[in-house]
Amino acid sequence: MLRKYFAITLVLLFLLSCSLTDKTQAEQIIAIRNFYNAVLNLKNDGIPEKEEIEKLSPFISVSFKNLLLQARKAEDKYYRKTKGAVPPIMEGSLFFSLFEGAHRLISIKGQSFLIKLEYQNPYGKKEIVQWQDRVVLLNENGKWVVHDLELLGKWQFGAKGKLSEILQEVIKLGGN
Repeated sequence: MLRKYFAITLVLLFLLSCSLTDKTQAEQIIAIRNFYNAVLNLKNDGIPEKEEIEKLSPFISVSFKNLLLQARKAEDKYYRKTKGAVPPIMEGSLFFSLFEGAHRLISIKGQSFLIKLEYQNPYGKKEIVQWQDRVVLLNENGKWVVHDLELLGKWQFGAKGKLSEILQEVIKLGGN
């Protein structure tokens, strides 16, 4: 009889863990989609303006937000120092491997959060470029938020590496 209760308890624990895992993964996917919906609506290239960073705040970790704010300050300082005579430190779309950015999020794969993105060139042949980047999530204050991005562009001039490291380089170059 004891074995029967033990077996039932194990089955119930297994089912409960599966249910919690499915719920967690669904919450994580929603967090990623919310972040990309916000990012895809940004009009700014390079480091976002402070107002745009505030719009992203509900979807990003506190440390990611602080890096963006520090990078924004560094860009502003650099602009004043160079009197706007040179390009900004960070050009192109910050949140994507592709300089031009993306038009849409196609899919989110697995627990490693490999995301597939797409950009359609609006000129000429209207070619479509697809690639994958990775999202790093963090559970902060009971909700999932984007903590970092791994830019995985495979073409020659694609942005590569962790976005947090790119932002730290902007901060360093801007003199903050």
